[in-house]
Amino acid sequence: MSRKQTNEKLTPLYNKHAKRIRSEQVQSTKKTTDARPLSESIFWPENDASFFSHVNLEEVFSGQDGVVSAPFSSQTNCKLFQNDSDDSLFGDMSLHSATQTRNATVPNNVIENSFNEINITDLTAAEVKDIFYDADDFTEVQNTQMFLDAMPLLKSPNVSLSQSMSFLSKSILDGIVHGTQYETYEALKSRTIMASQCNNELAELDPLDWQTQAFAEFESTKQQQQLNDSFPSKGSFYGLPDKVKRLIFEHKGIDSLYEWQQECLNLPAIKQRKNLIYALPTSGGKTLVAEILMLREILCRERNVLFILPYVSIVQEKVSAMSPFAIAMDFIVDEYTAGKGKCPPQPQRKRRCLFIASIEKGAVLMDSLIDAERPHEIGLVVVDELHLIGERGRGATLEAFLTKVMFLNANIQIVGMSATIGNLNEISMFLNADVYTRGFRPVELKEYIKCGKDILQINSAGQTMEEIFVPTRSVNFNYSPAVERADPDHLAGLVSECAPENCCLVFCSSRKNCENVALLLSRIVSKQKFFEHRQSEKVDLMNALDNICGVLSPVLAKTLPYGIAYHHSGLTTDERKFIETAYRFGVITVICCTSTLAAGVNLPAKRVIIRAPYVGQEFMTLCKYKQMVGRAGRAGLGDAGESILITQNKDNLKVGEMLFSPMDKALSSLEQQEATGLQTLILSVIGLNLADCRRDLNRLVNSTLLAVQAGALEVAVDDLVLRILRDMFKNKVLKLKDSAPKSNCSDIMTTQDINQSSSHAASLNRRLLISQSTRFQLTSIGCAAFKAGIDYKRAFAIHNELQQAQQRLILSSYMHLLYLVVCFNSNERGDELFPADATILFREYTTHTAKTHALFAQLGFTEAHAARLAKTQSVQGPLSLQLNRLYKVLILTDVLDLLPLPEVANKYNIERGTLQHLISQSTAAASAIVRLCEQIDEFWCYKPLFERINHKIDRCGTLELEPLLELPAVKINRAKQLYAQGFRTIEDVAKARPITLAKSVEFMSVKVATEMISAAKIILMKKLDHLEEATELLKNCLSNQETSQNTAT
Repeated sequence: MSRKQTNEKLTPLYNKHAKRIRSEQVQSTKKTTDARPLSESIFWPENDASFFSHVNLEEVFSGQDGVVSAPFSSQTNCKLFQNDSDDSLFGDMSLHSATQTRNATVPNNVIENSFNEINITDLTAAEVKDIFYDADDFTEVQNTQMFLDAMPLLKSPNVSLSQSMSFLSKSILDGIVHGTQYETYEALKSRTIMASQCNNELAELDPLDWQTQAFAEFESTKQQQQLNDSFPSKGSFYGLPDKVKRLIFEHKGIDSLYEWQQECLNLPAIKQRKNLIYALPTSGGKTLVAEILMLREILCRERNVLFILPYVSIVQEKVSAMSPFAIAMDFIVDEYTAGKGKCPPQPQRKRRCLFIASIEKGAVLMDSLIDAERPHEIGLVVVDELHLIGERGRGATLEAFLTKVMFLNANIQIVGMSATIGNLNEISMFLNADVYTRGFRPVELKEYIKCGKDILQINSAGQTMEEIFVPTRSVNFNYSPAVERADPDHLAGLVSECAPENCCLVFCSSRKNCENVALLLSRIVSKQKFFEHRQSEKVDLMNALDNICGVLSPVLAKTLPYGIAYHHSGLTTDERKFIETAYRFGVITVICCTSTLAAGVNLPAKRVIIRAPYVGQEFMTLCKYKQMVGRAGRAGLGDAGESILITQNKDNLKVGEMLFSPMDKALSSLEQQEATGLQTLILSVIGLNLADCRRDLNRLVNSTLLAVQAGALEVAVDDLVLRILRDMFKNKVLKLKDSAPKSNCSDIMTTQDINQSSSHAASLNRRLLISQSTRFQLTSIGCAAFKAGIDYKRAFAIHNELQQAQQRLILSSYMHLLYLVVCFNSNERGDELFPADATILFREYTTHTAKTHALFAQLGFTEAHAARLAKTQSVQGPLSLQLNRLYKVLILTDVLDLLPLPEVANKYNIERGTLQHLISQSTAAASAIVRLCEQIDEFWCYKPLFERINHKIDRCGTLELEPLLELPAVKINRAKQLYAQGFRTIEDVAKARPITLAKSVEFMSVKVATEMISAAKIILMKKLDHLEEATELLKNCLSNQETSQNTAT
């Protein structure tokens, strides 16, 4: 069925989870508009037992007999196919219509009278607890006076109120600075030293403490710097050709750079290729500066670039976005996530490469280049969301990666960007970087706090609490008693003031809360206004989610008709991408989301509402707050953005503390969790031959962020390194170079220990002496841990699992190998990501074949255990670890058997996004096990087995679809679509025209088609380069042979 026919008739959506969603076609009753009757079973199926099930559409639409006019005619949609520049959601959306609706205004009387006749049943206690952070929240009294009464409690006895006010302006309102601030690393270091001599007066360098320099120093030395500037130039656009300027402006839809962007690109740090950190509020345009710097490094200096991004989905999005630039400017874009990306990469002689990687895979890539003695191929490293260096786990990986890059001294420039770093001075000291900050926003951001019905605006110029928190209005949406009970915080009213004419984000504290708030809004908001808005496109979106993603969730089935959706990690990548795209084009106008959407995903809004000041169970930090409110107000979305933080009486004091607090500091996590991060760093640098004695190790570790913050964290870095070395020698992870330690060695004694011990002579025969210059190296297990990118304790655990399995390895199916893959990421209970469901586990055990039972039996699970499992309905006891792992093995087995992911998720009662995370995690684990087995001779047989597992998990498709799955962000359903339309290879996609591909494949816009074709061409370009290089090597070989023969004759 064509997309035109789809717009005229709603296709049936068969979905086990959404039950069954149907629509009926009627003949047009108007010349200009198609009218369509709607069955209420579309949104609330007859057998639906949720608390929305009783709503009657005829009552909702107030006598319109359930007939709602589509906002666009099919004729308008068809015309879009004739335009190659179509950038709509699925190639059939009218973008100018979206613009017109966004600029519309909402009459006040419409909002005020929208809720007075709505009658809904009161929520149950369980539903209230899910929707609201606390079941008693709505009973509390909250108003302006109560909020202001809590603020004086923040005052310190030694701090005046005026000082507190100025501190507030530093933290919440400006975030960074109003004017330009630029500080060189040398000046910053000198200032920090002076500060430490003055009672640490400037130990915490907030950007606002800086004297406004306005580039006076830069201007005074500008001429001399230009004389010294030797950066190759190929054009007038910051050294880039004018073609690049045209491409950027066309792609971004702009005609000039912001003034701050021009200023930043002319910094001394940029001209002299010094390390640079630049920090601006969210939406300031930081990424464009980074893209220009990356293109300049590739095209002008002809060196590769490594771009580090925080999440896999953002990496894939950026790969697609940069592919057209790569085709136009003749360079390569490579994705490095989970199982994608070869380490080390194939050398490219003709074309430079932009590596776009996640934090973990970027670290592996750099290690492989160092190991291959090719780090000089990288000229620039760009790190987005640099504040993540303070995050536990991933932060240690990022810190170790940057430490090695700097320690190499390979002339690699580091550029970091972030909107929320409270200790820029310490990060600057760590990276030896200049710092540029500016408080620029394209549009004004107005921040509000809602206390009961009162809304207070935050005024940075105020000197008293009353002047800072200024009452602006009291909301009165004329709620009926039932609606007031269901929505005491007036979310629906606040949303209706903005949407659907403009977009609105509602941040919620948990994933479940997102879904329930979306359901609540869809029930309370004005049905006619929200339902009629962009109706035909919403139908397309629902069809796309069902056909491409394989499922339309029950919640989205009820909320999407009103342009309301939820967004969290429980959704798959494809589902999130469709929702994000629909939101950008105004089809979805309200998204209820978790805080993860604020970090990295570019979804601007006219209004941001923070449902409660919590992230999960933890109270919100200023950093999280700034990330969320930063989504409000973007260029093109009006003159100002608005943020509203809803507070409860019990949280008043904590909210005040948060608003008056300094920006969150990025603190090193290398020493956390028994210094696992530091252990991994030491393993890595020894394995890469960057350091092989205590002196070198101390020098390297003293260049980490941990060393910069050692005083504040109360960590003795050298002693910590010594303790780790002792443990490594004890556990036979390290050994002396060219000399094996004595067999009776039971401890490690350093030269300092000997000097401090009076009885050292008696113990010399059983202790190993390690001086500052003693050389050492990794043992085989140490090398295995280093190559796998894990600490040695985990390496020993994996080694034991592999060794035990080797004795009785079951190869009649993939299950035993999958069990070993699951072991790689397992915690001590085996319930990472999610625990096993005892009922489902028993069901699967009793229905599986003897092949499955063989693995259960080998792990000690007997029929008696099965009976106990059925009786207790819980996974407990000595086999709980094995059973939690086996539960994931059963899931992955079904994935390899090509069961649709929604079906697998439903079968095992897990979220689809969580299942996708498990698959990605297992792919990375299988790849790491391959690298580990390469270092241990006894595991030679495992290598091809886990390579096959890695390939199957990563692709999750049949043999004929595997070539198409190489394309970025192409999953199994999209690959099936392409294959069915005749695009069966990468070559077929590369040869297609964007408009042809978009017309052939349902629910694909021309923009997506263009990016996919560019990605296919890049894959072919890489293959061509490899073949040409191999041909040249063969020619040289033959030429040398002929020369030798001629010489001999």
